Amino acid sequence: MLADTNVVAHAVRAMRSAGHDVVYGAERTEDPGDRALLAEAHASGRILLTKDNDLGALVHRDDLPHFGVMLIDDLGDPAAEVRLILSALLSHAGRLAEGAFLRVTPSGVRESQASPSS
Repeated sequence: MLADTNVVAHAVRAMRSAGHDVVYGAERTEDPGDRALLAEAHASGRILLTKDNDLGALVHRDDLPHFGVMLIDDLGDPAAEVRLILSALLSHAGRLAEGAFLRVTPSGVRESQASPSS
């Protein structure tokens, strides 16, 4: 997984503790931007985890390639975000592995019709 810079560090630590291989954008010296992160995630075969709604436009409108995207709500509560992310990873691991674009909110997970590409 490639976690965008806007994902809380607490969530990245929790995912790593749960055994997920996570590259974290905030551990770099500068943010390369949405297009570059999406391209990197695709090139490395990683799911992109973000809070940035602009990623939806890049995938849906611009039809940029991806290996799966998990777009989560910014809850303003790191502990709640960790629970939301870990729950979605557990319950939707199969769909994410197939390249799904998931919108994850406290009220549930919705899959959009973005096509993954190889």
